[in-house]
Amino acid sequence: MRSIGQQFKTVTPILLIVWLITLLSLLLGIYASTVKDIPLESFTKDPTALMNAPFYLGFFSNIGIMIWSGAAMINLFVAYQIKDNPKERENFLFILFSAFITLMMTLDDLFQLHEFVFPNYFSISDNAVYLTYMNIFLLYFIYFRKRLLASEFTILGLAFFFLGLSTIIDVLPLPIPKDTFLEDAIKLFGIVTWFIYYFRTGNEVLSEK
Repeated sequence: MRSIGQQFKTVTPILLIVWLITLLSLLLGIYASTVKDIPLESFTKDPTALMNAPFYLGFFSNIGIMIWSGAAMINLFVAYQIKDNPKERENFLFILFSAFITLMMTLDDLFQLHEFVFPNYFSISDNAVYLTYMNIFLLYFIYFRKRLLASEFTILGLAFFFLGLSTIIDVLPLPIPKDTFLEDAIKLFGIVTWFIYYFRTGNEVLSEK
């Protein structure tokens, strides 16, 4: 059993880095609150509490964010586990880039980047954001095509099918009344399928380590 001193010696650098990032984030919130005259609790308090809304508000959206985050963390964990193994260089790059695009999708879904933030705060149309995302995915598919084909790519294909169908329902004029529940339900299927693919792929990489 490691002594308290040994534990602190090992963990202190990590804690200091994480605490520093957390502190900088909080300071940024204080700065934005001061400059933009935004109540500080707007950055820290739970949205349902701020709006005095029922606890189930955005329930499935929150579940989707949790699953996105889980997939991203799995990729980051696997990448960390194999980073020092020269034989796993290809897998490391594949998993690391997979973590990046999953985080990108998580942040977009969490903060409504393509729907609200980029168009309203940066004057970047949602079509331009969609095009950027498509190019990132295209580069991903081209660069890692061999690694993808060696995996259970049908699962990832199904994930993209569901996510793409959800986007089509959102963007294109359809001959049926728009139903946001249908759109969000299909997206949730896509997110869950995305998680399954990277969970199984990460497990496969670690089992071959």
